[in-house]
Amino acid sequence: MRLTATVNCQLSKWLCQCLVLLVWLASTNAHAEYLGLINGRTANTMQSTDLAAELGLVTGDLDRFDYQNIAARVSYRLNDETTLIGNIGTSEFGESDGTPYGLGLIYQLSRQRMSDKLHLAGKLSYHEGGYEFRNANADLASLAIELLFSGKQPLADNLDWYTNVGYHRISVELASSDSTNELGIGAGLVMSTGLGEAYVGFDHIQEFVIGIGFRYFVQRP
Repeated sequence: MRLTATVNCQLSKWLCQCLVLLVWLASTNAHAEYLGLINGRTANTMQSTDLAAELGLVTGDLDRFDYQNIAARVSYRLNDETTLIGNIGTSEFGESDGTPYGLGLIYQLSRQRMSDKLHLAGKLSYHEGGYEFRNANADLASLAIELLFSGKQPLADNLDWYTNVGYHRISVELASSDSTNELGIGAGLVMSTGLGEAYVGFDHIQEFVIGIGFRYFVQRP
């Protein structure tokens, strides 16, 4: 009887921990595309380089939990209008650690007629990663469809701006699965240097996260 009671008690604790993890991940990940970096680029893919490597940081304080993601990202321009991106990082949600990774595709809408003062681009990205919280494991996935805007005229010498708006679908799989759909916005500044581009910006889906990074041009544009 005592053994059965002990097993039932441990099982109840484990189920409670799983429930807490599921609710926590579903709520906090609804706030932003945390499995990747901020965009940190203009919508004009033609001014970029054929190959670039970067290191970035995203951080915020979400639902009483500290969040941080340090990631490396590689960009490869397939042609003047299309850029393939991939990233891998290490992130923390409070006491939970994970190694998210993902792929994305950026396509510049060079023939758009919405505005002759703006560059426009579409972006599709998918990220996933595994996290552990209180001895329970969860798999996260994030799908984002975004539209990027940037000015054809810089704010100042070597200083450009960008903004993004998009749809984010975040899924969590534990003992069961859950997902949420959110509208996100973001903006930032991009400064050209002799070696590449430095950037700073934010993303917002219910709450803010900020990000910084540097993109090194392996091949000069």
